[in-house]
Amino acid sequence: MSQDGIQISPANKHCLAKVEQSQALADLALLTELGQLNQLTQWVEQDALRMQALLVCAQVFAKLNITDWAIAAGFVRNLVWDKLHGFSTSELSGLNDIDVIYYCEKNITQAQDKHIQQILLSLMPLNWSVKNQARMHIRNQDPQYHSCLDAMGYWPEKQTAIAVKLNAVNVNPQHASYSVNVKTGSCISANTLEFIHAFELTCLFNFSLSHNPKRSSSIFEQRVIQKKWLERYPKLILQPTAKT
Repeated sequence: MSQDGIQISPANKHCLAKVEQSQALADLALLTELGQLNQLTQWVEQDALRMQALLVCAQVFAKLNITDWAIAAGFVRNLVWDKLHGFSTSELSGLNDIDVIYYCEKNITQAQDKHIQQILLSLMPLNWSVKNQARMHIRNQDPQYHSCLDAMGYWPEKQTAIAVKLNAVNVNPQHASYSVNVKTGSCISANTLEFIHAFELTCLFNFSLSHNPKRSSSIFEQRVIQKKWLERYPKLILQPTAKT
């Protein structure tokens, strides 16, 4: 029964809740970029597993004295799309792979990537994928990248070109170790999240799926099919692509 004394059936209550949820999700697309950034920060901070993964990376890269690093792609993108679709906890995307990117010109060997990947795996049993962006332009036949952000500017879809890192202010690079208690998530309260994105955040919040003109449209289209994004996220709107 409402405050006005009008009885509302369970079915109508459910419909009303759905309407309110839909309106709340639509409002997210209208947020300013600062508002979107604040919302994104809140979502990541509320995700214990993502925060633990970020903390582990912060420890490892502090030890290696590498400052240009982040966890990118689906780690952030899927979280936003999950939230925009109003998925319940049981429906949320799992961390099937964690794309860790970093930029270091001192050692661009694949062996270094695998070394870092093994360290991360020993600390937290997740499917880590580590790539030094100082090398990836060779494989992709692009001009040399100059940072992680620069490299992300060549990724096939705009919504994937976003990443986050944890600026662990209380991790001393000179004394950092690989010993970290990922269960307690200690240090998180003293740390800050930093997002880097090659395109405006709005494209991630407005339900669009957009081709990046710097990459072949055929690669983008193949990824859309292979990743099954439009099946998983039916509210997404595929944007027209210019054939390249």
